[in-house]
Amino acid sequence: MTTIKDARKRAGLTQSQAAKKSGIPLGTLRRWEQGINEPSIDAIIQLADLYSVSTDELLGSSFASIEYSSEMNLSEDERKLIGLYRRCTPDGRRYMMGVAETTASMFGGE
Repeated sequence: MTTIKDARKRAGLTQSQAAKKSGIPLGTLRRWEQGINEPSIDAIIQLADLYSVSTDELLGSSFASIEYSSEMNLSEDERKLIGLYRRCTPDGRRYMMGVAETTASMFGGE
């Protein structure tokens, strides 16, 4: 089972960074990670998106996310790009897509 703290660390974020990106007060995030309080469903969805994990995984479901990298045979660079994309805000994601599309049109082999 992935805990909120485990997911945050795997996403490469400190508590302060996660709090700032999510808008969740730092003390609240700390209490969730320590198991003192539990997040709402909306907060779980928000954290799952921020940490690039499924809500099932944060909730401890036995149907937790499939390891996409092995199932899809992604390279380390591809996994890194996906992780970086998922860590971005919606505006950052749109920007990344524009850069990727421009790069592919300039250097793509197909």
